[in-house]
Amino acid sequence: MKRTGRRRSSVWDCFEQVGNFVRCTKCDATLKYCGGATSSMMNHMSRHHPSTAPLDEDEKPVICTVQCNEEESSANSDIMQVAIMSPNVNMTANPHEREYGERKRLKRSSVWDIFVKVDDEVHCTMCDTKLKYRSSTTSMMYHIKNKHPDTMPNDGVSLATHAEVTELISRMIEKDMLPISVVNGDGFRELLAYTVHNYKMPSTGDITRLIEGHFHEKVEELVVQLSRVEKVALTADFWTALPFQRYITVSCSFITEDWQGRSAVLQTHKLSSDSHATTDSITERLLSTVQTWGIAGKVTACVHNNTQDMLSAHACARVTWDYATCFATTLQLAVSDGLSEDLVRIIVAAGKLVKHFNHNLMASEALEQKQVQMCLPQHKLIQSSKARWDTICDMFERLLEQRWAIKAVLSDRTITNRQEAQTLEIEDDCWQIIENFTPVLATLKWATTVISAETEVSISNIYPITFSLIQTHLVPKDNDVEQVSEFKLKVQTSLRNHMEVGIT
Repeated sequence: MKRTGRRRSSVWDCFEQVGNFVRCTKCDATLKYCGGATSSMMNHMSRHHPSTAPLDEDEKPVICTVQCNEEESSANSDIMQVAIMSPNVNMTANPHEREYGERKRLKRSSVWDIFVKVDDEVHCTMCDTKLKYRSSTTSMMYHIKNKHPDTMPNDGVSLATHAEVTELISRMIEKDMLPISVVNGDGFRELLAYTVHNYKMPSTGDITRLIEGHFHEKVEELVVQLSRVEKVALTADFWTALPFQRYITVSCSFITEDWQGRSAVLQTHKLSSDSHATTDSITERLLSTVQTWGIAGKVTACVHNNTQDMLSAHACARVTWDYATCFATTLQLAVSDGLSEDLVRIIVAAGKLVKHFNHNLMASEALEQKQVQMCLPQHKLIQSSKARWDTICDMFERLLEQRWAIKAVLSDRTITNRQEAQTLEIEDDCWQIIENFTPVLATLKWATTVISAETEVSISNIYPITFSLIQTHLVPKDNDVEQVSEFKLKVQTSLRNHMEVGIT
């Protein structure tokens, strides 16, 4: 089609163009100008200068001649005359009612230069990626930004639609793991009311449906990914939320076609609250997960952190994969085997001392003052956790760092009375054991950190690390105290047994 007869809008009586911007001659406000559209200028005049807003009463409909080349057009007419109305003209309203009318402008997003719509999907023409299309271009913009940043569409400073704002809110809640009720917050509503004109805040139900939709999209994408891989490794993570609520989370790891390591959580199953979580019941949940995700026959191994031998040889008879205990769990068992009564007593005493300073405001403030006086780092003491042996190392390192500041506070009778000080003080020989024991724990913690990294972890590191610990770091030295030498030997033996490493 060919259209002629364009006309200059009267809004230009109040604006002047400066490059890619327009400046209001009334208040010197600067607006982005793109595509020849005057809507933003008309809105600015209506909101900030209503008394001088262009009335456009003298602007009559412009008759445009449109040449029609389609064969389906009326047989008796090759020419159609279309009345193109001025932005603020309403044919059904009187002149006074249409004074502040608005024109709706439809704008095609430039993401469609890269994507094509096929049924209920959109396909990227640059990498053949397929995305679900739900009347929003947000996911396409994310894809282009992350995968093809050099071809990122430039639509100027076009404002996001209300649907796009709602989409971004739901993604913010997902990424930052916020409660859905954040949309009910007064401050959040005030922020959006100020930044997005006439925005209607979605309900928690609306956000929930969007998040569920995103979840199903991710599920479909993961199913497609898993269908393309040849082998998959499972991880079964046993954990407890409350004393009587036990769960097993099943995740998978695989290598993509372009040799990128990937992992994903598949399902979380609740285990029975009693003590009858048998090998068969756990195996059933694992088999159910494998069938649900269509990876039957692709699983090579299942790594788990169970310490009760629930996934033993009996379970292997029902599945096609092997079971292997997590190396970090094996290391934790070895450390537990190595702790003697003397070491446990010192750990308990250290924990009691840290708890005193963390819960006593006067002692905590006095410790801060002593740190300043002694030019020590102003760090808080660290409490160890029973569930994580590596926190013992953190607690001991911090106690050694703050040893003399702690002693100064315990010796100050205006802060700590004599009886309390005698209960909390750690004897000098115990300090010597802590000083000798901490480097050994630090080495074991390093091994756990290396093997537990999120990326670039190789199973080939496990045995070199194990041999390094057994043959070098866990060999007793002449200057080791008795308790530390005993710990090293016990951990050595435990590692050999669990890792099936022979003595050389």
